[in-house]
Amino acid sequence: MRHKKIWIALALCLIAALAAWKYWGGGDKAPKVLAEAEVKTGQVRKVLEATGIIKAQVGAIVKIGARATGTIQDMRVKVGDRVTKGQVIALVDSREDASRLNEATARLARTEAELKQVLEVYPKRVAEAQAELALSRAKADYASVNLRRQKELFAKELVSRDVLDQARRDALVAQNELAAREVTLARTKTEFEKERIKAERSKEEAQAALVTAETKLTYARIVSPIDGVVSNVTVQQGETVVAGLQVANLITVLDPTRLEMWIYVDETDVGQVTPGMRVEFRVDSLPGEIFSGQVDQIYPQPEIRDNIVYYQALVRLNPEQSQRLRPEMTTHCQIVVQEKKDVLVIPNAALKWIGSRQVVFVVGPGGAVRETLPELGLAGLNETEVLGGLSAGDRVAVQIVLPGTMTGASRPNGTSGQGGQAGQAGQAGQGAPGMGRGQGGASSGR
Repeated sequence: MRHKKIWIALALCLIAALAAWKYWGGGDKAPKVLAEAEVKTGQVRKVLEATGIIKAQVGAIVKIGARATGTIQDMRVKVGDRVTKGQVIALVDSREDASRLNEATARLARTEAELKQVLEVYPKRVAEAQAELALSRAKADYASVNLRRQKELFAKELVSRDVLDQARRDALVAQNELAAREVTLARTKTEFEKERIKAERSKEEAQAALVTAETKLTYARIVSPIDGVVSNVTVQQGETVVAGLQVANLITVLDPTRLEMWIYVDETDVGQVTPGMRVEFRVDSLPGEIFSGQVDQIYPQPEIRDNIVYYQALVRLNPEQSQRLRPEMTTHCQIVVQEKKDVLVIPNAALKWIGSRQVVFVVGPGGAVRETLPELGLAGLNETEVLGGLSAGDRVAVQIVLPGTMTGASRPNGTSGQGGQAGQAGQAGQGAPGMGRGQGGASSGR
């Protein structure tokens, strides 16, 4: 029995040796490393890739129209010209408005003369009425005193009744004349006030008509409301524009320094995006150049394209970037969701799949290759964080040829069996299990 157990143990060892020999492609074959990399300290970023588009900010594009009807007398700009705020860019025939302005000016001059006449004449009339009132008051006082005196004399029988009656009559006439002069003075003052108000209102009306005429005349001068570049001209010199219920758009001016970017984020990724996240993007017209910004806000209203729901993330661009970009340009964006610096990293190409295990082949002294199962952290676009199982300075295989005796089902992902080269496993879209879009750098679009 003891010898039987020994033989069974030897048989099991032989079977294990044969299995290892088959796994590595035979006793005389060993894994061949075609390319290797060093485990080192660096940074790793988790990003979401998405497509964006350059747009003009609200107010950056102004369509300038004409509120005056007439012929374009002078078109002073063309497409591509730079204009400044307040610059006259076109003139409309304004002869009719100029005539109305002259008429309003003459009406204002007439009302001013009428007001001046009222202010000069009526004070004199008031002064005249005041003087006549003072004279009548003096006559009334004298007549009253004379009546008292005549009454005293008549009581002493020194004057006749006829003299007394005449004194009464003179006093009554003087009192009535005084009352009439008081009414005349009050009437003159009232007329003066009313005529003054009437003349002032006429002057204000004439001034308003003059301002209206001047304003309508300015409609013939089409000016640019902003600094920018002329992007469109719809009429030319000599053509007639008609201003009706809707203003006719003649010239479009674009401010090239006020641009923004709309990023279309897939509904499956929008939960990872928050305002303030850094964004890096590039455009096809400037290859090799990377622009940067940050998410300003995320619009709550979705946009459906090809039955896929997207949400717009807004990125404000500074004037320097805006000067180099153009509206409607397509951008290729990377939203930095998470970033770690000064951590141990390996290239994603060093991660290989063997069955359900993700392993790394470590190259030792003399070219010896050993398989290890590292503890991984944050997975980025090109590199993955290593939490354990590897040390700084270790060499790992990024391209490896394993012996070709393995079946296709058990061959590690990214390696070749029959002498072929290892693929670039672990790069975009080939990360660890559960690595969704953004973790391996896959685009958020579909």
